[in-house]
Amino acid sequence: MGNKILEISIRVAESGTIVDLVGAIDIGNSPVLRLKLFESMLATSRVAVNMHGIRYIDSSGIATLIEVLVKARDLKKAFVLFGLGPAVYDVLKLTNLLGVFHVVDTEEQALDANAAP
Repeated sequence: MGNKILEISIRVAESGTIVDLVGAIDIGNSPVLRLKLFESMLATSRVAVNMHGIRYIDSSGIATLIEVLVKARDLKKAFVLFGLGPAVYDVLKLTNLLGVFHVVDTEEQALDANAAP
């Protein structure tokens, strides 16, 4: 519990900020992730989170994503998840949250400001 590694790297693109995540999201690192996502959101109108490298997410990780989504809506910003692997997809599906998040397959789709939120 609480000691899984999460790598967070942030790239700025013309139409938004991409947050690449690799590893696992758990109670030990979700506060850092939350802070990074909040910071990214303040600097851009669109945050796209690359979940491709996430092999594990626990309930605190899901709670963090929901908190960031709520904040994004409050700030009228776009918050998009893309590249969901089976670990994340299955958890979102089981918790009935797939429809709550804006989920797309690719980075290009995630950064497309014309796409429906």
